[in-house]
Amino acid sequence: MDRKLQHTSMVPIDLTYKKLEEITNNFSEDHKVGSGGYGLVYKGVLDSGTEIAIKKLHQMVGLDDVQFKKEFNNLMKLQHKNIIKLVGYCYEIRHKYVKVHGEHVLARMEERALCFEYLQRGSLDKHLSDESCGLDWHTRYKIIKGICEGLDYLHNGSKDHIYHLDLKPANILLDENIMPKISDFGLSRLFGTTQTHTTKNFIGTPGYMPPEYIDKRQISKKFDVFSLGVLIIQIMAGPLGHSKSAEMLPQKFIEHVQEQWKKTLQATSGDTTLQEADSLAVKTCIEIALRCVEADRVKRPTIREIIDKLNEIETVRKSLIGQRSECNLLERRLAIDPLELRFPFEVDRDVSCVLQLTNRSGDFVAFTAQANQSKYWTVPERGIMPPWSKRYVIATLKAQVNMPDSMQCNDLLHVQSTRVTDDDGDSATVDGLAEDFEKKMMVGNADEAWLPIVYVALPPPRSP
Repeated sequence: MDRKLQHTSMVPIDLTYKKLEEITNNFSEDHKVGSGGYGLVYKGVLDSGTEIAIKKLHQMVGLDDVQFKKEFNNLMKLQHKNIIKLVGYCYEIRHKYVKVHGEHVLARMEERALCFEYLQRGSLDKHLSDESCGLDWHTRYKIIKGICEGLDYLHNGSKDHIYHLDLKPANILLDENIMPKISDFGLSRLFGTTQTHTTKNFIGTPGYMPPEYIDKRQISKKFDVFSLGVLIIQIMAGPLGHSKSAEMLPQKFIEHVQEQWKKTLQATSGDTTLQEADSLAVKTCIEIALRCVEADRVKRPTIREIIDKLNEIETVRKSLIGQRSECNLLERRLAIDPLELRFPFEVDRDVSCVLQLTNRSGDFVAFTAQANQSKYWTVPERGIMPPWSKRYVIATLKAQVNMPDSMQCNDLLHVQSTRVTDDDGDSATVDGLAEDFEKKMMVGNADEAWLPIVYVALPPPRSP
């Protein structure tokens, strides 16, 4: 049974308090997975087998009712892959005997809980580390991009703009594929305009609040942008990254972060072209982050400008990879056509495209063709080609339930090849060649190409 939830427009289910007690063993410590300012979070499993996270609000007279309704109403408006999905809720009023001043009285109890999809990897703050250990650069970039896309949806996804007002690592959850999802909308506000607003109440988390809010209680979209900047710095430079950035001149800090990542990229990849592309992405991301934490909110970019800049990074990276592939093509024994895979995307259908490999040498050539994401498969995934031969590889995208937000994806097909012979220098058996191939791959003695993947939307059917 597939126990993972998909993002659909399904209405959250009404769960009884008794059912929540049952699936959490009466809200036992064994089921507790987290806590916050307004409640505790427990893990439970529904009868369908779906794992959920249950946020049980504290009993706080007056405040909890406002908090519950605010978060519930905001979450009901949101449907995005980078926003936590509301699965169900509980809102019950009951009476319970409690002892007050030595006497038993029948007290009114208002039980409120919000139930979300359960994300296996927990919150981002548990994964933050410096650049020399922990998550690699591509994973960190994926997290940054996902958070930005989720925030763009909040700010610009509808005529009513939602400001989160509490973006921080503890409120970014990660699924099993390390896709980030923005959570905890208890402090978020819904505004019908993009104007700046003023509040009397002090909200948010110290360290993530912008100066104009601390000094004048002013709220705008740039509040979230400031918090995002702090987040990006911490993702790239570790939990203490923002403190370091405050102690250094901006250009010095950019150079420091870039230098630290340069060492890590060199240690994990022998491909100088990829190192150059990733180093450029590191520099651009830290520049974006420092612009986000500008004291003057006018100088901060909008989330849409940030998304555009990240898309530029990906375009440049694909261009560098493509240039490297074209420059090296004549030097290789194995020719690859095309150098970009284009999938004719259709919802709920497997779609495929064909890659032609040509062995332009008098040697036996072994190859592998694998995507960087598990949603693709290739047939064949590996093989051995005789001299002066052609081979076709079919790459297939597994059926996807939703149309992607952008037809330009970040996925790549990795093709590696090498000349293989037996000890005598002659053509050998398939098993012998494969064994030789694996040895060469392990020591990096092989050609490789990274082919960008894009989706192509099919035209709508014509009316008869």
